Amino acid sequence: MPTNKVQLRTVEEFMSDFQPVYKPLFPLFLDKSQAHTAEVGEAKFKRAEAVGDIRAHRITPKDTAIKQIAVGEGSKTFKKYFLANQFILSQLKSREGAEDVIAQVLDEHNKQADDLLLLGEGTSAGTVQNNGLYWSADPNYRLESSAAVAAGTASDHLKDMHSKLMATVALGDHLSGRKALIIYGSTAGTKLDSLYANTDRPFKGVLSEVLGSEISVVKLPSAVTPSSANGWILVNLDQVKLHYIASGLPKLADQGVNDEKLYAWFNFLLGSMMLEVLADDAIVRQPVTFA
Repeated sequence: MPTNKVQLRTVEEFMSDFQPVYKPLFPLFLDKSQAHTAEVGEAKFKRAEAVGDIRAHRITPKDTAIKQIAVGEGSKTFKKYFLANQFILSQLKSREGAEDVIAQVLDEHNKQADDLLLLGEGTSAGTVQNNGLYWSADPNYRLESSAAVAAGTASDHLKDMHSKLMATVALGDHLSGRKALIIYGSTAGTKLDSLYANTDRPFKGVLSEVLGSEISVVKLPSAVTPSSANGWILVNLDQVKLHYIASGLPKLADQGVNDEKLYAWFNFLLGSMMLEVLADDAIVRQPVTFA
C-alpha cells in the first residue's frame, strides 16, 4: 500500500473555502431565477399575455357590455443538459497541489457558465441552444442596429458615447425595476475608464452620476466577451428570469477513492442556463463601432 494515500476533505469543506480568481457574471441574475429538476430534457412553460387594446374604455348607463380583454398564450422551451468532466489523481502521488487543480477547474467552469448565460452555445440568435444575454431569440429581447461612435478628439468620443448610452437607457425607462448597464468590448471598456479631455473627471463617474442609484454600471469580463465586439446591454434585473438546473451551478459535484486501482477521483458538473425576458425591452443590446 502507498505510504502517502490521498486524503480528501469533504466537498462541502472544499467549496466553503474556495476563493475564485475569476469573478462570474451569472450570480447577478440569481435573485430572480428558477431552478429546474436535475434531469436532461426540455422544460416547456407557457406565459399568458394580454393582446390588443387593453386601455380602459368609458361606459355609460346605456352600455350592456364592457369591452373584453383578449389574451394570447406563448410558450418557451428551456433545453436542459449537463456538461461534466473528471480529475483523477493516483494514490501513489502526493495530494499536494490537488486542490489547486480543482480550484482551477472550478474557475474555468465559472467562465463556461458565463459563456452559457451569454451565448447559449450559439453564434447568432438563430443558433442558440438556449436564449442568453448576448444572443437571444426571445420575442421581448431588443437588438438594435450597430451604431458608430463619432470620430474626433477623445472628448468627442466620450460625449458621443455618453449620448448613445443615454438613448439606450431611454428605451428601458418605461419599465420599473433594478437595472444594469453592461459594457462589453476592449475599446468600450477603455472608454469607460477614460478621463474627459482637459479635466480630471472620469467618464464612468459622470455616467454613474447621471444614471443614479437605480442603474448600476458593469463591465463584461474580457474572458467571455465575443471577439472584436463592442457595445452595451441594458438589463432590467426585475424583468428577466434565469432558468438553470438545480445542482447545476459550477461546483465540485462529488469525489471518492478507488482503493483497488489506487486513485482518487473528482467529478465536476455544470448545467445549461436560459435567460427569459419577461417584458418588452427588458434587455436592450446596442452594438457599436469606434471610428
